[in-house]
Amino acid sequence: MQLYFAKNLAYLRKQKGFSQAEFSERIGMSRAATALYEMGKREPTLSNLAGIAQILEVSIDDLLTKDLRPAGLLFGRNLRYLRESINAKGKEIAKIFGVNGPTYSKYENGLVQPNMEGLIAISEFFGVPIDDLLKKDLSKEGERNAGCSHVPAPRD
Repeated sequence: MQLYFAKNLAYLRKQKGFSQAEFSERIGMSRAATALYEMGKREPTLSNLAGIAQILEVSIDDLLTKDLRPAGLLFGRNLRYLRESINAKGKEIAKIFGVNGPTYSKYENGLVQPNMEGLIAISEFFGVPIDDLLKKDLSKEGERNAGCSHVPAPRD
């Protein structure tokens, strides 16, 4: 079972408007501990886990086992991961998909999402099912064969 604690903590803390220092003070732990939790390098005690869930207004089950981040953000992170896995620049990939660089950058930052045709093109290019692009954290899937070994020449 994949655990999402670190990513959910960082996401929910920011959504609630807390800095790491403010959040840490509320929970009664050091800012360094919060940073380590968010990086996945340390796990909280059971009492801290209960306090974190209470402050973030989420169940412990959801905090640990569900990816609570919006799908657009996950899609953007997956897109960046796949692009980096083939050592391509954003501008190169933008040209392949027929969008400008700033629009592609917004895809990766979860600010804009491609239309259905664009989503299908991205899926086919990287050889990754659309469900995986939208629902799985591909960086956690380990070394992934991105479906292509080079960036093809841009379309005219």
